[in-house]
Amino acid sequence: MKSDQKVLFEEYDYSVEDEWVGMPEYNNKEESPPVITVTFKFKTEEDYETFKELIKVHIYKGQKPFDGMQRKDKKTAWFPHKEKASKYEYE
Repeated sequence: MKSDQKVLFEEYDYSVEDEWVGMPEYNNKEESPPVITVTFKFKTEEDYETFKELIKVHIYKGQKPFDGMQRKDKKTAWFPHKEKASKYEYE
């Protein structure tokens, strides 16, 4: 199957499809929203740091619990832990 894409330099015999040979198949699937959301509130930064270390050790097996796009005053973590915070997940 030859692409209808115009070649920038005519002297090169180039096929866009040749670039995809051997690449894995993938589908971008939009991630489902959470079923339950829980909010924790902390009076001090120290309380938050204590909580973060406890869940890191006891729930997330030493992995960083809050990852991806976070704000200073708003953090998000998935349980069970997700490898990569992303709008899409690889299947």
